Amino acid sequence: MATPTPSQDPLFSLHSALSQSAPPLVYLCGKERFLVDRAIEAIKLAVLDPATKDFNYDQLFAKEAAAAKILACAKTLPMMAKRRLVLVRDADELTADELASLTKYIEAPAPETCLLFVAEKADLRLRFFNLFKKHGLLLKLDPLSDKQLPSFIETEAKRLKVELERGAAVRLADEIGADLGQLADALERLCCFVPVGQPIRIRDIEEVVVTTRQHSVFELIDAVGAADRSAALTLLAEMQMQREPALKLLALISRHVMKLWQTADLMSHGRPSPGELASALGVMPFVAGKLLDQARKLTLSRVQAMHEAIFHTDRTLKLSKLDDERIMEQLILGLCAT
Repeated sequence: MATPTPSQDPLFSLHSALSQSAPPLVYLCGKERFLVDRAIEAIKLAVLDPATKDFNYDQLFAKEAAAAKILACAKTLPMMAKRRLVLVRDADELTADELASLTKYIEAPAPETCLLFVAEKADLRLRFFNLFKKHGLLLKLDPLSDKQLPSFIETEAKRLKVELERGAAVRLADEIGADLGQLADALERLCCFVPVGQPIRIRDIEEVVVTTRQHSVFELIDAVGAADRSAALTLLAEMQMQREPALKLLALISRHVMKLWQTADLMSHGRPSPGELASALGVMPFVAGKLLDQARKLTLSRVQAMHEAIFHTDRTLKLSKLDDERIMEQLILGLCAT
């Protein structure tokens, strides 16, 4: 089976580095928790000896650990092993002064230690990061675009040593969306379903993968755009029957409305083709076509009002003691009335 390329595997540079020896410095930066967690596990496997890992693994939180504590752990020699791992979580909580105090170590890191920082964001203009890129591995792990999802699925399939029927990766991406954890889980379930040695077919995906389908979100927005309360509430109920958390359903709707807003904005400055819109938004061409159809039926101000209603619903779900299903129903009724 072919080796995944950098364009297919977001962790390609990490895997390449680990195939030699774990770097003494690694900085994982980004909001894609699935990729961050997988990278951490890969580094643990590469650095730690299972027999002595309890002695050679330190996990620190930047809010609680000063730079001096990080340095002390990084300089500690491993016990009965060749390497040790120091994981610093929430590293974006370190101040510029604290990062500056670590630069001397960054210039000459202890070879016996892998010092791993994990953060959602990083100010790459700081000297700390310029040095880090010279002496270690800095990897950005942000959420993948819709266009990148089929390649991610194909890479996962190679990892699981299973073939995919032509078009199956695109179908699975359309079915699940950008939740990488769910995509990986769906592939593992499909591997258990198809006979050994047989490829995963599109019909297998349609039979096995039970999720909140993207086309249901399109249908829901169509109903909202037509102010068809009955149809919109019926579609919402069908989505809720999948037992997805309300916040996740809201995230799917929010993601769609944001792309609809971007589409409406682009249309206000011209008439983009489906191909042009797909390139601008990072979505598949057939999704771009559907977005264009919906945007033609909704004004830009209407889409903006929908986005604002979703924002307030997000706060209500997180802060209110009301039933989540009732809150989501109120949202849909409100969207139909905007």
